[in-house]
Amino acid sequence: MFPWIGVPNSATEASVGLPSPIDPDDPGGGDNARLVDRCQDCGAGIERSRGAIDLAAELARIEIEGPDGTRTFEAPNRASWQGSLGGDGWAALAEWKGRLLLTPRAMELLARKNGLEPEDPAFPPAGPNQRWLWQSILNGITLHNNFLSEVRAGRLRMGSSRGPAPFVADMVASVLATPFVLLVSVPLEALAALAGRGGRMVVRASGDSGERLGDFDDERSKLAGVGDVR
Repeated sequence: MFPWIGVPNSATEASVGLPSPIDPDDPGGGDNARLVDRCQDCGAGIERSRGAIDLAAELARIEIEGPDGTRTFEAPNRASWQGSLGGDGWAALAEWKGRLLLTPRAMELLARKNGLEPEDPAFPPAGPNQRWLWQSILNGITLHNNFLSEVRAGRLRMGSSRGPAPFVADMVASVLATPFVLLVSVPLEALAALAGRGGRMVVRASGDSGERLGDFDDERSKLAGVGDVR
């Protein structure tokens, strides 16, 4: 495990190109951020915390309704091109609710720890992953993080922004840049999906309660790195 990024909470004013409110000397990030470490083996991003990671809850959180009742899981891919490009400005982080930010290898370990045998992941070229990449690129030119996404969701208005001038500047920049960004982001995410580095992964798994639980015990530190793991 080694430090990766600090994700500012939505209540803070941190944004690209401006001083971050995160105190690097505070091991917990204070109340301003979620500090995230990265597992050197499986690549997973793991939120730093003193509590144990509930692996069953982490898997249940990303389960979606699959075809024919199959168990299907969907999650942002930390090992994606857009995840590497965006860093702490990766737009998918705004929708990340758990403590594990998974990679294909981490998803495999998580499923097997929960008694499932996963198939190879699929990387859909379209869907929210396209929005994540588009917004992540825009984050490089705006003062507010995820500006258009936050405005559309109703969480950001001129009165709650940095001020009228920054709000208008971000609106103009986002609207003018969007057509040009889409010319790059749409084919880039499609290529990433073909290369197995798409921003969103979907995995089907079959139940097998006895599958390799002992093997996972030998590798549990590769997924959680530090602290207690259930």
